[in-house]
Amino acid sequence: MTKSDTDKKISLLQEIEYSNDFELVSNILLQWQKQKPNDTLDKVIAAFNRMYFYTFNIQAENEILRGIVSEYRSDKNRAIERARKSENKFNELEQKSKTLKL
Repeated sequence: MTKSDTDKKISLLQEIEYSNDFELVSNILLQWQKQKPNDTLDKVIAAFNRMYFYTFNIQAENEILRGIVSEYRSDKNRAIERARKSENKFNELEQKSKTLKL
């Protein structure tokens, strides 16, 4: 599944927006923690970090899967092309064989 240039740009912009949003919220949480540390805020920060890493892993797996699917599709297309060339060559040889027998 090859992404078009437009799809790649849209994905990149979404990832940048996500990273910027994460940084904004992270900085605010850290400021709050410095101003008035408490256990609840520590738990929120830890949960927020886990959510970030979970999302990051999903994005990475998605890219890997896209690459695998693209590779499989390429392999399949090459096999089809080889089969077509072989079939055409077979047909040519079959025609030559028929003409030589007559």
